Amino acid sequence: MRRTPAIVVGAAAALALGLTISPAQAHGGHKPPKPPTPTTVADGLFTALSSAVAPDGTAYVTQNFPGTLTKIPKKGARSDIYQSVPAAGAESPPEVGGVSVAGRRVLFAETGFSGDPANPGGFTGVKAIDQGGNVTTLADTGAYEIANNPDGDVVYGARGISDECAAQWPPPPEDPSQPGPPPATYTGDVNPHPYATLPGPFGTTFVADAGANSIQRISRSGQITTLALMPGQPVLITAELAGAFGIPECAVGLKYYFDPVPTDVEWGPDGWLYVSLLPGGPEDPSLGARGAVYKVNPYTGRTKKVARGFLGATNLAVTPKGDIYVTELFGNKISVLKRGSSTPKTFAALPWATSVEYAKGALYATSAPELEALFSGGQPAPESTLVKYKLAKKHKAHHHHRKHHKKGKRR
Repeated sequence: MRRTPAIVVGAAAALALGLTISPAQAHGGHKPPKPPTPTTVADGLFTALSSAVAPDGTAYVTQNFPGTLTKIPKKGARSDIYQSVPAAGAESPPEVGGVSVAGRRVLFAETGFSGDPANPGGFTGVKAIDQGGNVTTLADTGAYEIANNPDGDVVYGARGISDECAAQWPPPPEDPSQPGPPPATYTGDVNPHPYATLPGPFGTTFVADAGANSIQRISRSGQITTLALMPGQPVLITAELAGAFGIPECAVGLKYYFDPVPTDVEWGPDGWLYVSLLPGGPEDPSLGARGAVYKVNPYTGRTKKVARGFLGATNLAVTPKGDIYVTELFGNKISVLKRGSSTPKTFAALPWATSVEYAKGALYATSAPELEALFSGGQPAPESTLVKYKLAKKHKAHHHHRKHHKKGKRR
């Protein structure tokens, strides 16, 4: 169903509907505590959609659409350490994204687009760059998707719809950017788009593929396997929804399953992989805040839902104690799931929030406000920023006071 980057689909849908989304729209409730004040680490970036931080504090940011990987040291000038090259006949360079740090190497994903599923257009897969600037290819995930299409037998759409009802379903618009109903049912198509990388044990690499709807595992030798197909994301077809899209009345009461779109994968302190997920279809508020976080067993591929209710879950970070921070692109904020909670709470407002990383008691996050101009047909300036939030620590004096208070009470 998708032929463009996951974020592009969602942004275009929101802008086509003329929606202006404020941070307060996604979740109501009590007034959140005041977040720590962010400091700007870098600005003047263009479509910075993913980031990673090395143990020495060096940050790496992908400028996805121009195909650039940028290094930002704690001291000294930043530099572009990788630039993708357009394939023969391609109008633009392959997208570069999904950056992560693996020891002395930096992993990243590269995706070429041609509009032809049999030839994605340039290399599509995962690469690594070492401290000397030497680039190696870990695996061609595009070729794997074309050859195998692991979700090709998965039925999305109105599962269980009768043939008679499906025959009444209106055809989708010829131009997928125009509003209209999706098909009654469809199966997973060939659509490679590696969107996030994560180093694993014994030289393995995990990949969240936003187009293939899956978490993949690359062995040290470069062999690719599908660890987990992420579950389709359901929406109940109500009478109101059916009327708005011209869906036949016979489909009311069925659930419509959209493609799952994994956007990030991170390790949790429990040894599971944590995955942020866009829900497919409209990412804007028209169908509600449907983004989700799942956890995936790295050995068996078993998936468990952790939480829903995110408005454009484009990235996540997991702290050593198990708190989960999620960027909400269309919620214009970073939300937090405290350990064991399934209810998102606002951590900080951040317009067009695209990525978040945890490193040494701090959160690093990217914001890409130029996406708004880009998908409304304007000429955007490089406005992406990388910011840093220091997370609050428990005050030792507070604990001492509590202990003293309890002791006094016993007397």
